[in-house]
Amino acid sequence: MKSTPIFIAACFFWLLAAPVHSEELPLEAFVKHGDYLELTVSPDGNHLAARLRQDDTVFLVIMRRADMQVIGGAKPAPNSEVHSVTWVNNERVVFEYAEKRPGFDAPIPTGELIAINIDNSKRKLLYGFRAGDAKTGSRISTREDTYASHEILSVLPDDEDHILIIEYPWSLEGNYYYDNRSKRSIISKLDVYSGRKKRVEILPYNGAQALANLAGDVSYMSWRSEDSKYHAAYREDSESEWIPLDVSFSDHAPQPVAVNAASTKVYFLIPYGEREIRTMFELELATGEFTPLFEGLDANLSRWITDAESLEPVIGISRFDRPSYHYVESADSPMIKIHKMLTRAFEGREVTVTSRTDDGKYILLQLTSDRDPGEFHILNTETRQAEFLWANRSWIDPDTMRPMQHLEFESQDGVRYFGYLTLPQLAEGDPKPPLLVIPHGGPHGTRDYWEYNSEVQLFANRGFAVLQVNFRGSGGYGEVFKGMGYREWGGKMIDDIVGATRSVVEADTVDGDRICIFGGSYGGYASLMSVVRAPDLYRCTIGYVGVYDLGSMYEKGDIPISWGGIGYLERVLGRDELQLAEFSPVNHVDDIEAAVMLIHGDQDLRVPVEHAKMMRKALEKAGKDVKWQLYGQSGHGVYSTESQREMYEGILEFLHTHLGPQAH
Repeated sequence: MKSTPIFIAACFFWLLAAPVHSEELPLEAFVKHGDYLELTVSPDGNHLAARLRQDDTVFLVIMRRADMQVIGGAKPAPNSEVHSVTWVNNERVVFEYAEKRPGFDAPIPTGELIAINIDNSKRKLLYGFRAGDAKTGSRISTREDTYASHEILSVLPDDEDHILIIEYPWSLEGNYYYDNRSKRSIISKLDVYSGRKKRVEILPYNGAQALANLAGDVSYMSWRSEDSKYHAAYREDSESEWIPLDVSFSDHAPQPVAVNAASTKVYFLIPYGEREIRTMFELELATGEFTPLFEGLDANLSRWITDAESLEPVIGISRFDRPSYHYVESADSPMIKIHKMLTRAFEGREVTVTSRTDDGKYILLQLTSDRDPGEFHILNTETRQAEFLWANRSWIDPDTMRPMQHLEFESQDGVRYFGYLTLPQLAEGDPKPPLLVIPHGGPHGTRDYWEYNSEVQLFANRGFAVLQVNFRGSGGYGEVFKGMGYREWGGKMIDDIVGATRSVVEADTVDGDRICIFGGSYGGYASLMSVVRAPDLYRCTIGYVGVYDLGSMYEKGDIPISWGGIGYLERVLGRDELQLAEFSPVNHVDDIEAAVMLIHGDQDLRVPVEHAKMMRKALEKAGKDVKWQLYGQSGHGVYSTESQREMYEGILEFLHTHLGPQAH
């Protein structure tokens, strides 16, 4: 494969950036899942492991890097897909399966771990609820089934036969096992060839997460208590007592995320400053001194890149509007110089490092943008040549996609909040487009980003302007901003969505008489609550797996049975029954003038279908028509390509009925 000097690649990208006329693309182009999903390089750089989707099945593929020939891989069982891949040494990878389960939109990891050599030899189910040895006759079992989920804490680079894992035991609720983190976590060493497991220790808190160094020593952990508060602790060594870890400059528990190669420094994410922006601090173990690595951030640190040799974080990425890069210049790391060169070469795209070789000679790059679903390149850090490997959603031409414009708003009570507007391709003289507002789900801890979004691009391709609003309560902008949304689900959060909509209309770029609002989960709730609060503004609304009765959140769904779930609901919703009723759209159907469409999965465990049925019944009792789409095999969302095609065909028909020219 041809290698491309970076400066040439930069010029090529600039030439491709010229605008082209946008044509209507097949619906399939947007609802079909990505094909090239993940790519990692082996420790010695000789092979690549990839997750590749074909016909709604995700395979494991092993390739020889020299000629990109496939030499091995694995095909999952029916109704399953390969969920994650990790190199444990130069000849062997471990991977997880995920299965389609009732009540969930996407396949759910089964907790099982499988290992295979690069030539397909020595395949072994190492871990999980089907991994135990058969117990027949007088045979002595050496392995038992494990009903738990896991994470790999360390691949133990000096031990090619073992990895260190943390186990999260499942809880049996009725006829189902749940990974609700309500039991104590277990640290174990797992043989990647035989599957034999040795328990190292049990952590003292339910669902605790741990941090291990290269040698497998666990000295830091964090956990959430039943009241939904976060905590952290440390210890000198495995024989010492755990000591609560607090910092004087923050009211929040530090989250341990990394340790350097020499085990002399530990790195924490800590909300910091007036807005409590989450950034990274370095703890020098010898002195006990905390030092901020990245200061002056406008948004939470979302990613970081480490030096290949020291494993110390030297590059931080925050995403206020577009990605911003922050460098630890005092580190004098070669990675900093390389990354700065890459951001110049691939200007206009986010540059992240997904994996690299042990010696740092080769690094795998992922390049993404608001119009580009993502490309993978491999860079030789010695020759500074980048080689294109493949593109995710290879059928999408980024030049036919529409850019996202970052917007800022100010509420009536003086709060700054943010959003993105994506406009369709318009020719001179075309009328102003109708507006589709899409509030995100969550709602706390999540937000919309400057990134490729197939749903947004679909609607823009069909002629709609799309507004995404990061209302107060959204994640990413600091703990203070997130906390502003607590107990305001149907109040100031909705005010922000409505205010942003009115601001876009006043800017005169869209047709203010043709507006619809559509969202999923909390976004589905917000879509119905917005038309309650602003009946004059929206012509139609679409609730997708939405919550419509806040009081029932304490009784129905999987949040109340999860560890800390009740505490979370009390923090974000409160117990004021009058307010919960006032903030529930099911109680305000008489105020709804917009046309309504409801979409739900019959097996939704997060937001049971009773929410949609209650909403539909109340609307019909009030004499209002409801467009109804129920998916019998879907949970909290629709996942399969076939079901998504059907769903978006219905949505587009509904939008054109109520926002098209005939709706005037």
